[in-house]
This record gives sequence, C-alpha cells and structure tokens, in this order.
Amino acid sequence: KDNQIKVACVGDSITYGHGITFWNVNNYPAQLQKILGDEYCVNNYGASGYCAQNNSDRPYASNKVYTKSLEFNPDILVMMLGTNDSKPYNWSNIDNFKKDYIKLLDSYLAKNKKLEVYLCTPATAFYKDENSDITSFDIQPKICDEISEFVKEYASVNNYHLIDVSQLTKGREDLFSKDLIHPNNIGANEIAKEVSKYILDDLQNGLLDDFMED
Repeated sequence: KDNQIKVACVGDSITYGHGITFWNVNNYPAQLQKILGDEYCVNNYGASGYCAQNNSDRPYASNKVYTKSLEFNPDILVMMLGTNDSKPYNWSNIDNFKKDYIKLLDSYLAKNKKLEVYLCTPATAFYKDENSDITSFDIQPKICDEISEFVKEYASVNNYHLIDVSQLTKGREDLFSKDLIHPNNIGANEIAKEVSKYILDDLQNGLLDDFMED
C-alpha cells in the first residue's frame, strides 16, 4: 500500500520458516508483520539451504528470491545468514565469508542509500544430544559462533543495527523443532518480537521519520 515502510527479511530456512506449522501465519516475517501492523509491509525472502558465500553449494545471490528481494527495494533490510555457510563442505575460512557477506549486503545498499540495515547473528545450533558432536544438517556450532562474532563486529563498525539471535536462542532448546536447528512456532515468535523491538524503538526515536513522511 502507499506510504507503507517496506521490510525485507532476507535469510535461509530459519527466515523462510522450515517446519513451521500453519506456515503462512507463523513464520517469523509473518509474525513480524502482525506485530508491526499496517504501517509496514513485511516480505519473507528466506531461501532454505542457502548461504552468503558464493562458493557454497547454494549461494543466496543465485536464487530468484534474492532477485525479488532487490526488486522490492526495501526501506528496511533484516538479514540473517550464515548457518548453512558453516557446513564443512561450504566452509573454508572467515575471510571468504566476510567478503561475500559484505558484497551481498552492499548490493541492497547500492539500490537504496537510505536503507536501514538490521544484521542478525545466526540462531544457536544445538548438538543432537549432550554426548554428541553432531548436529542436524551438518551445521557446525563453533563456526556459527565465529560468524556471529563477525556480524557483531561488522554491525558495530558500520553503525548498523544488531539483532543477536544467537544470544536470544542460547540455551533455549524449547524454541526449536526436533532437529534443534529450526525454530518452532514459539521460537519464530521470539525472533519476530526481538526484530520488532528494534524497529519500533527506531520509529519512536525518529530514525524512520523519512519513510513515514514519504
């Protein structure tokens, strides 16, 4: 609708809402839409299995969902990638991840210099049980932690908003489905509430005034 603030939720299956029951109303971007209300238009650009890195098995930039998210030309970008990059066959080193992550982010900024950027750390990845060193889908928790530290640092240095989903989900297995990788409906709600808190705080503080005036 005219005068709505456009929010693009970019990410992998956690953003898409893999395993969410009654998906159309319970994935986290859909729940974010309900919280933010009609002043916003929130679109889900999650792509299951996709990565920030271009040399991975599924680069996000190669997906048509990425093209659609660029065409949407959002006012606000909420980006949460890195979980699938941690898989052994995708991961080489943090420097390669940084390069492609920044390149992906810059492609949105190139379209909209006034873009408000909210960077999310990856969600916590839990081992299958306390005696296991294996996770579902070959996710490597230690690499996810390394990615999270980079995202925190990059957000701080560039004055982007940081949403620490890793901290939000730390020790909260109850927020995840049986695979202990994908948030359940309650977990998606917690992520949506955390994202909305930052966006609504910025609205209250006048950081989104330009969008409201447009």
